[in-house]
Amino acid sequence: MNNYPFFSQPEIQALAIALLAIVSDAIWRWPRAYHPLTLMRYLAEAMATRVRPGHNDTAFQHSISGSLGAIVLVAPLVILLAMLVYMAEYPLFFEAVILLSVLDFGHDRACYNQVLQALGKEKKVLARHTLKTIVARDTDRLSPVGVAKAAIESLLLRFYYLYCGVLFWFVLAGPVAALTYRLLLLLSWQWHRRRPGFMRFSHPVTQLVHLAAIIPCIIGAIIMALVTHPVKAFKGARKSPPKDGSSLLLAMFGNAMGIQLGGPAIYHGIKLRYPRVGGGREVRFSDLTYTNRAITRAVILFATLLCLFYLAVYRLTL
Repeated sequence: MNNYPFFSQPEIQALAIALLAIVSDAIWRWPRAYHPLTLMRYLAEAMATRVRPGHNDTAFQHSISGSLGAIVLVAPLVILLAMLVYMAEYPLFFEAVILLSVLDFGHDRACYNQVLQALGKEKKVLARHTLKTIVARDTDRLSPVGVAKAAIESLLLRFYYLYCGVLFWFVLAGPVAALTYRLLLLLSWQWHRRRPGFMRFSHPVTQLVHLAAIIPCIIGAIIMALVTHPVKAFKGARKSPPKDGSSLLLAMFGNAMGIQLGGPAIYHGIKLRYPRVGGGREVRFSDLTYTNRAITRAVILFATLLCLFYLAVYRLTL
């Protein structure tokens, strides 16, 4: 092993790909109109239109249709790209392209910053319209405080599920696993369970994503706690009334930052009364900036830990 150059080691190559994707996501965004995942969103919507059963069909029929629809959309693409990477003369190039494609958190941060700027200029209508691209709830009647809270919650959960999830599966099992996870996550968001008629249809994909995201979300929550306020964060999780994953993540961050998250939300005209979690005060405009800075610190810490992990594995294999 010592006879090989440093950069020819698999651990160092994987680290280089991960760092390239992290830096590229921070400074450059693949235009959405030409992004591969945009096509997958259209295909997912077309698939749901064709195979989703009616309201009178059984839950089993909905689950079977949702499962088969996800398999038909995801499996051929994943198998084809896995074969391409395996047979390629320069597989690192294709692995890097795959990770660059699926780590698209930069689009969400850009939208979040547009919401921040619109609220800063008191353009409430523009802020609500922009927010629609990153949330599933209705935004037409949200107050400026409601817009700010929804934007913070959306960006935070996307950091955990998208950013941490994709990088975790890349580290654990490679770019094809990261691609599979990202496509399933896309389907779970595109077939959001709060959309009329999608509750049972999207259940298999949603449950699979939640299972695959448990460890990444725990890692992301620990990292976020370290860059905010660890003691308050874990106290927030302990005192949170709901114990589902998303509520605990919001409770940790909200309590660490001293802000109140969660609460009622309207989906397609139906008001759902979610419990309030986190700190004791309402979100202020300045919290949008503080949240953005906290996520930037978390990204930097995540990248640092990735470097240490890969270098440790490299040293162990010498």
